[in-house]
Amino acid sequence: MRWLLFSVYGRLSRKTYALTMLFWTAVLSIPVSAAVQADPDSGAMAMAGFGFIFSFLLAAWSIAVTSIKRLHDAGLPGILVGVLVIPAASFFMLLIIMLWPSVKGPNKHGPGPDQPGY
Repeated sequence: MRWLLFSVYGRLSRKTYALTMLFWTAVLSIPVSAAVQADPDSGAMAMAGFGFIFSFLLAAWSIAVTSIKRLHDAGLPGILVGVLVIPAASFFMLLIIMLWPSVKGPNKHGPGPDQPGY
Protein backbone atom coordinates (compact mmCIF):
# COMPACT_ATOMS: atom_id res chain seq x y z
CA MET A 1 0.00 0.00 0.00
CA ARG A 2 2.85 2.38 0.80
CA TRP A 3 4.45 1.73 -2.62
CA LEU A 4 1.16 2.34 -4.41
CA LEU A 5 0.23 5.60 -2.71
CA PHE A 6 3.52 7.23 -1.70
CA SER A 7 6.46 6.01 -3.86
CA VAL A 8 7.50 7.56 -7.19
CA TYR A 9 9.18 4.38 -8.49
CA GLY A 10 7.59 1.92 -10.86
CA ARG A 11 4.64 1.86 -13.21
CA LEU A 12 0.87 2.01 -12.74
CA SER A 13 -1.89 0.79 -15.05
CA ARG A 14 -4.85 2.94 -16.07
CA LYS A 15 -7.26 0.85 -13.99
CA THR A 16 -5.17 1.10 -10.82
CA TYR A 17 -4.71 4.83 -11.37
CA ALA A 18 -8.46 5.35 -11.75
CA LEU A 19 -9.15 3.31 -8.59
CA THR A 20 -6.57 5.37 -6.69
CA MET A 21 -8.28 8.57 -7.80
CA LEU A 22 -11.66 7.20 -6.65
CA PHE A 23 -10.12 6.22 -3.31
CA TRP A 24 -8.85 9.75 -2.65
CA THR A 25 -12.17 11.25 -3.75
CA ALA A 26 -13.91 9.09 -1.16
CA VAL A 27 -11.37 9.95 1.55
CA LEU A 28 -11.68 13.70 0.89
CA SER A 29 -15.46 13.50 0.94
CA ILE A 30 -15.47 12.41 4.60
CA PRO A 31 -14.24 15.69 6.16
CA VAL A 32 -16.26 17.70 3.63
CA SER A 33 -19.39 15.81 4.65
CA ALA A 34 -18.57 16.39 8.33
CA ALA A 35 -18.12 20.13 7.68
CA VAL A 36 -21.45 20.38 5.87
CA GLN A 37 -23.25 18.72 8.77
CA ALA A 38 -21.51 20.73 11.53
CA ASP A 39 -22.71 24.01 13.03
CA PRO A 40 -20.66 26.95 11.71
CA ASP A 41 -19.32 28.00 15.14
CA SER A 42 -18.76 24.55 16.62
CA GLY A 43 -15.64 22.58 17.36
CA ALA A 44 -16.85 19.97 14.89
CA MET A 45 -16.38 22.48 12.08
CA ALA A 46 -12.78 23.12 13.19
CA MET A 47 -12.08 19.39 13.42
CA ALA A 48 -13.53 18.88 9.94
CA GLY A 49 -11.30 21.65 8.65
CA PHE A 50 -8.19 20.10 10.19
CA GLY A 51 -9.28 16.70 8.85
CA PHE A 52 -9.67 18.15 5.38
CA ILE A 53 -6.25 19.84 5.46
CA PHE A 54 -4.57 16.63 6.64
CA SER A 55 -6.41 14.50 4.08
CA PHE A 56 -5.71 17.00 1.31
CA LEU A 57 -1.97 17.02 1.98
CA LEU A 58 -1.82 13.21 1.91
CA ALA A 59 -4.00 13.08 -1.20
CA ALA A 60 -2.01 15.75 -3.04
CA TRP A 61 1.25 13.87 -2.53
CA SER A 62 -0.31 10.51 -3.38
CA ILE A 63 -2.01 11.81 -6.52
CA ALA A 64 1.27 13.38 -7.65
CA VAL A 65 3.28 10.18 -7.21
CA THR A 66 0.62 7.92 -8.73
CA SER A 67 0.43 10.32 -11.68
CA ILE A 68 4.22 10.07 -12.07
CA LYS A 69 3.98 6.27 -12.08
CA ARG A 70 1.16 6.42 -14.62
CA LEU A 71 3.27 8.70 -16.83
CA HIS A 72 6.15 6.24 -16.49
CA ASP A 73 3.83 3.46 -17.63
CA ALA A 74 2.81 5.48 -20.68
CA GLY A 75 6.45 6.11 -21.56
CA LEU A 76 6.20 9.83 -20.78
CA PRO A 77 8.50 11.81 -18.47
CA GLY A 78 7.33 12.15 -14.88
CA ILE A 79 8.04 15.88 -14.88
CA LEU A 80 4.82 16.35 -16.86
CA VAL A 81 3.00 15.93 -13.54
CA GLY A 82 3.71 19.63 -13.01
CA VAL A 83 1.03 20.42 -15.59
CA LEU A 84 -1.56 19.19 -13.07
CA VAL A 85 -1.08 22.38 -11.02
CA ILE A 86 -1.93 24.66 -13.96
CA PRO A 87 -5.68 25.26 -13.64
CA ALA A 88 -6.49 25.57 -17.35
CA ALA A 89 -4.43 22.53 -18.36
CA SER A 90 -4.96 20.17 -15.41
CA PHE A 91 -8.22 18.69 -16.69
CA PHE A 92 -6.68 17.87 -20.07
CA MET A 93 -3.54 16.47 -18.47
CA LEU A 94 -5.68 14.27 -16.23
CA LEU A 95 -7.49 12.95 -19.32
CA ILE A 96 -4.16 12.24 -21.01
CA ILE A 97 -2.90 10.39 -17.94
CA MET A 98 -6.11 8.36 -17.71
CA LEU A 99 -6.45 7.50 -21.42
CA TRP A 100 -2.89 7.22 -22.77
CA PRO A 101 -2.12 3.52 -23.37
CA SER A 102 0.66 1.68 -21.57
CA VAL A 103 3.98 0.96 -23.23
CA LYS A 104 4.05 -2.76 -24.05
CA GLY A 105 6.68 -4.72 -22.22
CA PRO A 106 9.25 -3.49 -19.74
CA ASN A 107 10.74 0.00 -19.88
CA LYS A 108 13.35 1.79 -17.78
CA HIS A 109 10.83 2.10 -14.91
CA GLY A 110 10.18 -1.62 -14.61
CA PRO A 111 8.01 -4.38 -16.02
CA GLY A 112 4.57 -3.56 -17.36
CA PRO A 113 1.68 -3.71 -14.88
CA ASP A 114 0.18 -6.61 -16.82
CA GLN A 115 3.37 -8.69 -16.75
CA PRO A 116 4.68 -11.26 -14.26
CA GLY A 117 7.02 -9.75 -11.70
CA TYR A 118 5.10 -6.48 -11.51
